[in-house]
Amino acid sequence: MVQNQNVQLLKELYEASHMGIEATNLVTPKVKDESLREEIERQRQTYKGLAVKTERMLAEAGETPDAESAMKKAMLWGSVQMNTLMDSSPTHIAEMMINGTTMGIVDMTKKLNQLDEADAGAKKLAEEFIRGQQKSIEVLKQHLS
Repeated sequence: MVQNQNVQLLKELYEASHMGIEATNLVTPKVKDESLREEIERQRQTYKGLAVKTERMLAEAGETPDAESAMKKAMLWGSVQMNTLMDSSPTHIAEMMINGTTMGIVDMTKKLNQLDEADAGAKKLAEEFIRGQQKSIEVLKQHLS
């Protein structure tokens, strides 16, 4: 049971980090403001680091990450395109990123609470993800006007 909860939590972390990478890849070309672009790039690097750690922990447990959902990627792409079609201002993009990041915090917090028998290593990584998301929101707030 505990092993299963570890794997579930790690797979959730892997998916969340890959969706973050995908979102930052989609948004970056639309960003004109250099400091906002730098923050989004920093966020992407954080997601990449988390994905590597998560994949390593899954491998140690004899597991592999689930394939990324093509449907979720398509929905993310459509959302970014629609949301930036009429307004690609730094303020609007920062707001989009804050909203997505907040959803990531809520989802991961739920998973942490549901999978409370996961081991300390998996929980620590999930908490690291949440702290990173919170830090990103604080920086992104500076781009709201």
